[in-house]
Amino acid sequence: MMFVFAARPREAEEAPLPKFSPELRFVFAAARIVGMGDIARTQLQRAGAQVRHWDIVHRGIAHHGLIGLAVPALLRTGALPSPVLATLHTEHAAHVVGVMQRLRELVRINQALDVAGIRHLFIKGIALSVQLHGDPLARGGRDIDVLIERARTRDAEGILRELGYELPIHASPADPNATEPPKESGWVHRESRILVELHDRLCDNHTLLPWDFEMLWAERETVMIAGIAVPTMARRRLPVYLAVHGIRHGWQRLLWLVDLAAVLDHHAAWDDVLDDAAPLGLDGTMLHVAWALHHWLARPVPPEVLARARRRIDVRLLNRLVARFHDGPQWYEAQPRNSVRRFIAGSVWSRAITYVMKPTRAFWGRQLAFDLSSPQDRAAFALPARLDWMYPLIRPFGWAIRRLRS
Repeated sequence: MMFVFAARPREAEEAPLPKFSPELRFVFAAARIVGMGDIARTQLQRAGAQVRHWDIVHRGIAHHGLIGLAVPALLRTGALPSPVLATLHTEHAAHVVGVMQRLRELVRINQALDVAGIRHLFIKGIALSVQLHGDPLARGGRDIDVLIERARTRDAEGILRELGYELPIHASPADPNATEPPKESGWVHRESRILVELHDRLCDNHTLLPWDFEMLWAERETVMIAGIAVPTMARRRLPVYLAVHGIRHGWQRLLWLVDLAAVLDHHAAWDDVLDDAAPLGLDGTMLHVAWALHHWLARPVPPEVLARARRRIDVRLLNRLVARFHDGPQWYEAQPRNSVRRFIAGSVWSRAITYVMKPTRAFWGRQLAFDLSSPQDRAAFALPARLDWMYPLIRPFGWAIRRLRS
């Protein structure tokens, strides 16, 4: 199926902003201005006229990961008070320094893995910034994510130790009896405190996105970073992967949606992504992305795609669930660890989103087994194999013990 559509020159002004607080509406307008320039400037001015607390706007722009992408454009608009512009300018300078530090580490890690003959892909972060936006400073990311072939995971961990990385002292203990280890491990540099996450698969539940490393490696692309060819995920695979990641977290960083706007910027991309998503059972997920890009970022989407999204119950449910992450007090900051708000967001709304994303029996069965059996519980309470059925009963107590210890 081929979709043909054309963006209207005043599309951004005609698409109303979400019905959130004035400060959050301004942040949405700031996200819209990325890649759209003067088209969104009028709406940015209108949103600014409603703002009461500019300090919240500043914190919201940082929280949504828009310092690298949106601040350069905002500095040229004059839509913010001078003190806020000065603060954002300072934070952008700090952002540049942070990206350059992570860029240096990415090059070091890439070279060390190449020398060891370990196949790897850098996902998200700086590699994605170059791939989608043509600039390592556009987004940068807060850590370095590396997808490693599973058979060489231990070798990759040894290389990170040689480069000065170590596991945090609060890292969860490994479960020696686990049939499937966690999909990632986090490593922190002793001096710079840069975080590197080693992944052996894209999702904890492999049935959500069942792409194996061999396929991703065969299709890989390379981007040039500091004169070095760095392997990364093929652009064709990015929309579904970025959507799965962003939706599960309720688009808590609008940066993730801006990334999708960059890759789904023409009608052929929509043809390809819907063809790729349908066999995976993720077509509703991508139709929700179409809704979010149109209503939240005012990006042009094929009318036929939006019509399909309006007819789907699962899409309408996803639309409502992700909105819960952007409504209410303190939307502009991460919820405190072990807080009730963080528990509700992670254990209620995020889990609900995960099940709605892929309403298939195979996925739900695997996800229920995963949710009812915590790896932390298995590591803390080593039960014989014949008593595996008890882990779902232990989980509430394990959760309470971990929170009380914290």
